[in-house]
Amino acid sequence: MREPVAVGILHSSPLIREGLSQLLKQQQAVRVAGTFENARDVLQRPVAGEHILLYDLDTNHRDGPALMAQLRSLAGIKILIFGVMDDDAAIIDCVRAGASGCVLQGASTEDQVSAIRSLAQGAPPFSPRVITTLFSYVAKMQASEERLPMDSLTPREEQILQMIVEGLTNKEIAQKLYLRPQTVKNYVHLVLQKLNLHNRLEVIRALRSGKR
Repeated sequence: MREPVAVGILHSSPLIREGLSQLLKQQQAVRVAGTFENARDVLQRPVAGEHILLYDLDTNHRDGPALMAQLRSLAGIKILIFGVMDDDAAIIDCVRAGASGCVLQGASTEDQVSAIRSLAQGAPPFSPRVITTLFSYVAKMQASEERLPMDSLTPREEQILQMIVEGLTNKEIAQKLYLRPQTVKNYVHLVLQKLNLHNRLEVIRALRSGKR
């Protein structure tokens, strides 16, 4: 028979702490190892050994990210944030805060216990809803990183960039803009430098692929 998973409960409300504690004590798979009003309490009297900390992010926001980082540094701790609102921003906040897993608002006691056991076994307990949100977030971040820093260009540099995409040579650009070829060459160099590109071909490929 498996040893019960040691669990600490961190919530600012005594009623919720006690209620959740009583519910979990009825589960053979879980052993309530302590209840805490705030993150400082956890730091002052940490649970010994491997354990899961049930953490209500919303009611403990006043402890700040610095204390959250300190919690993650405690030996043997894994943080499971519970009562998370079912929206993308709340889910992403949990991941940014350093949670090992999260349980959405309205989850049953059975769902919470299942999440605790999964986390204890090394499998982050994320529901399909949470996983979908995380994949979407990563995709958006990647797309943002791939976008060219067009805002860094001056109006003249944007004008020259457009002519490069149209396939004009430095000499042709100089003629159109009534500039010296060397001046155009300097502008082209600046454009490439600002966009982190190496040559005209990369410029054309990047802009035609939609990385504006």
